[in-house]
Amino acid sequence: MNYRKLLHFPQNCASFLANHHFRWISLVAGLPLFGMVTAYAITADEAETAAVKVRQQQVTEALALPTFSAVNSDTRYWREEPIRRGDTVAALLNRLGINDGDANGFLSGNPVSRDLLKLKTGQTVSVKTDDDGKLYALQFLNDDDNGEKMLVAVERNAKGQWQASADPVETQMVPTVRSVTVKSSASGALAQAGVPAEVRAQLNDIFADKLDLAQLKAGDKMRLVFETYLYQGSPITTGNVLAAEIDSQGKHYAAFYFTQGDDSGTYYDEEGRPFKQGFARQPVTNARVSSPFGLRYHPILHALRLHSGIDFAAVVGTPIVAPADGVVASAQRENGYGNVVTLRHNAKMTTLYAHMSRFAQGLKAGQPVKAGEVIGYVGTTGRSTGPHLHFEVRVNGQAVDPATSALPTRTLTPSEHLAFRQQSVKLAQDLKLLRAIPTTVAQLD
Repeated sequence: MNYRKLLHFPQNCASFLANHHFRWISLVAGLPLFGMVTAYAITADEAETAAVKVRQQQVTEALALPTFSAVNSDTRYWREEPIRRGDTVAALLNRLGINDGDANGFLSGNPVSRDLLKLKTGQTVSVKTDDDGKLYALQFLNDDDNGEKMLVAVERNAKGQWQASADPVETQMVPTVRSVTVKSSASGALAQAGVPAEVRAQLNDIFADKLDLAQLKAGDKMRLVFETYLYQGSPITTGNVLAAEIDSQGKHYAAFYFTQGDDSGTYYDEEGRPFKQGFARQPVTNARVSSPFGLRYHPILHALRLHSGIDFAAVVGTPIVAPADGVVASAQRENGYGNVVTLRHNAKMTTLYAHMSRFAQGLKAGQPVKAGEVIGYVGTTGRSTGPHLHFEVRVNGQAVDPATSALPTRTLTPSEHLAFRQQSVKLAQDLKLLRAIPTTVAQLD
């Protein structure tokens, strides 16, 4: 063999490719094709082999589930339940799946607790339980038939023993906001957004001189800020509407609550002007407000109470007059209220006057009265600490603050106007924030 020819073979190939460019390019371009053909052949062989070897078989076997073991939790939480017609505390707890022998024994066998735990349809009871349904506490506001509500609390003490009380408690006020767009009716939209009935009654009264909420149309908007009172982190009642605005048919209405020196307050527009007229006069002339509307500590019962009216301190025998035209709905003696008169002023509003020493001569139900006409005299009958008039205003049966709904609204002094501006700016910012949200806000605390 001529080894010299072998040595010249690579050199001849290189020279051949260099001198024949087209053949060189064809060789390079064909390399990927050769690789693809080779890969395809290998893949096809593997697939064919796999098809021969794989055999499917269905197997059914019953498997035993592992034993479920619930994890005990010390978490305790509040839940709320509305009272239905005919409900008792035992029936309520049974509906919630709570079966606590100690608690049931205490609730049924303690005469004090039985007296406190009088439930009424529509009340809301807050119940504290754990994940196992063990009861730790329940609480609710109860009416004492004197225009006041007390906070009833049944709970385990530090020793694990049950106790019932209506003692004074510390509450926390938090502002709560709602932004509502009317779809079919204002009342339905407010209820769907979780606005309490007391607040809805206030709104109807606040805007009564401007527009009828029942006449709002689809697309109209309502935004409001109102007080919510918490006890141990759970809401127990609502207070005043602090600010509210309505956009309806191209018109804008806004009202802001402002408190005067006697702890009562009323509503003004953005410029500090009275938002509504109110009655032309108050029922007792030049009387001092001794107890405003809202939460207070009851001096006789020594408990937290929701005062549903205003008390005017005055000497026995001071004349009480009708603040506006109306019709006597009732004039009688009632438990807690003593001698009490109720006047109806229109289809929605009634006023109540309690603890009278006596009625005006000849006063009876169905009798029309004029503004300024005497209907009775200040006294201290019923559950009372001293001579005073307890004055209530009710809109659609719901108690509202007389200072904001019925009493004459006075013009602000320069210093009060400055204080109002400082207070309303913050509330106006809250409403502006709600205005920028294009959807209903059910809760934004």
